[in-house]
Amino acid sequence: MARMIPNVNPSQLEHGAEVPVYVALRDQLSDEFAVLHSYPWLRPWRAEGALAEGETDFVVLHRRLGLLVLEVKGGRGIRHDGRMWYRNSAHGPREFQDPFDQARRNMHALLDIVEERSGGQLTRHHFAYGYAVVFPHVDYEGTPPPNADRAIIISRRHMASMDQAVLLALKAWGGHSRDLGREKYDTLLNDCLKPKFRMIRRIGPDITTASDKLLELTEHQAQVFEGLYAQDRVLVEGVAGSGKTFIALARALAFARAGRRVLFVCYNSALASWLRRQVLDDSRTGPYRSNLSIENFHALAKGLVEKAGIRFGPAGGGLRGSHFWDEEVPALLEQAVLEHDIRGVDVRYDVLVVDEAQDFSLGWWYALTESLLRTEDGPVYAFMDPNQSLRGVVQSPPIAFETTFRLNMNCRNTRKIATASASVLELQSRTFARAPVGASLKVLRARSRAQQLELVLRELERLLRTEELQARQVVLIGPSARAKGSVAGVNEVSGVPLTADSDAWREGRGVLVTTSRSFKGLEADVVLLYDLGGFGSLFQKEDLYVACTRAKFLLIAIAHGKECSAVLEAASRASEDET
Repeated sequence: MARMIPNVNPSQLEHGAEVPVYVALRDQLSDEFAVLHSYPWLRPWRAEGALAEGETDFVVLHRRLGLLVLEVKGGRGIRHDGRMWYRNSAHGPREFQDPFDQARRNMHALLDIVEERSGGQLTRHHFAYGYAVVFPHVDYEGTPPPNADRAIIISRRHMASMDQAVLLALKAWGGHSRDLGREKYDTLLNDCLKPKFRMIRRIGPDITTASDKLLELTEHQAQVFEGLYAQDRVLVEGVAGSGKTFIALARALAFARAGRRVLFVCYNSALASWLRRQVLDDSRTGPYRSNLSIENFHALAKGLVEKAGIRFGPAGGGLRGSHFWDEEVPALLEQAVLEHDIRGVDVRYDVLVVDEAQDFSLGWWYALTESLLRTEDGPVYAFMDPNQSLRGVVQSPPIAFETTFRLNMNCRNTRKIATASASVLELQSRTFARAPVGASLKVLRARSRAQQLELVLRELERLLRTEELQARQVVLIGPSARAKGSVAGVNEVSGVPLTADSDAWREGRGVLVTTSRSFKGLEADVVLLYDLGGFGSLFQKEDLYVACTRAKFLLIAIAHGKECSAVLEAASRASEDET
């Protein structure tokens, strides 16, 4: 049985004369044949250049025998007077177009289409081609017209042996065992004669609209809390995406504008770099930005210690591990501040604003508040999310805060991403009613770790080419650094570089490849998670939660391990339920 395209109930065909032909082709030809029915075409026609349209009743394709165009002419009162064709009607004989000329025209139109759509890789020289005319209701006698041949006339007596009639017509046109091969045949059928055509709504405009609305919500948060900062010691706890960093920076800038010397300190170096760029790019901060220092704790401590002329390293030598940072660095920082005092260099601050406070050790807090804060009762603002702790156990700041605010509303992510992210840690998601819904979490399952790269490259190419996103809108986040992940050997995709430099990414010079811990506190329009196998000490559920919450508008995850897949698929189902 032939493959009919489209495969329909013959009784639904518009033209009754085509019904017996459709049935005969379908039932008598083998499954090596594909038959396109009622094939329309539109293209510039010959020298005139104007668009011409046509419709081919049937196109018969065979990988070895070639292409045959069939023109069907129904009716019982058909005749040819040696020059013109006529069909009987209620008003007498009525002239109609020469069916052989019509079939020939359709055939050449299809051949031109094949050559154009294949880019010249497939031409009429690669396969046999021809045409025939089918008269399903009448037979004929006498000599065929000059532009016809018995081999290409299929009449009523041939309907019971349609398969033999088609083979005879193909062979008459030179059809023989000239195998196109699977690749060229697929190109002929799938790319040329029935190419995929779909209407695409690119996500770029949607991202812009959603981002504007999310920014509006975040600014609303800042305005609300601006009136609540009557106290000098404030702790703000908030879920991921609740605008903590935005509010923290706004508060730090307000102090700087008032002439206070402010230290904004966080854990993540990329976050500190991004915030410094935000301040520099805002011309309004020019008169007072010198009052504000933005640092991550590691760079702050190292810089102050080395500028004081003190060796920055473990007392016993070796690597700078967690013990060094948590136990030795606070003492080195205190020593460095005293050394700067002796030299008459003021390194203290009037106000301390701490973001990512859940990742600060007790020693860091003592060093910051007792050494770097100018007065014991100076203002301290701490912003934290216990669910994003890199330490596993959150060490609460050893400070008597006068008030605590809680931000429970997510205003960074679309509602579907917020729901999916919360599901990872089985948290309750809360979003503003006006927040954009967005798209559900998309989860792709790689059969193996080796297939990860194939899926990553495919999705990246789709985002950059089909969706036409810019490099600075897309981030790849994995459990390990780029050099240790599946994209280690890949330098570019669709002409766009991959980079591990967050500054280069922000400047649009490449798609960022990073980790959830390095990108914590930051955000991107689109996040593609990859190399997701299982959980361990270096990649925990909390890390997956952080990675998911970095996506503002679109979140895609590629997993090859059962553990991560199960969590992500549950998150995807949760996001699909969000409306």
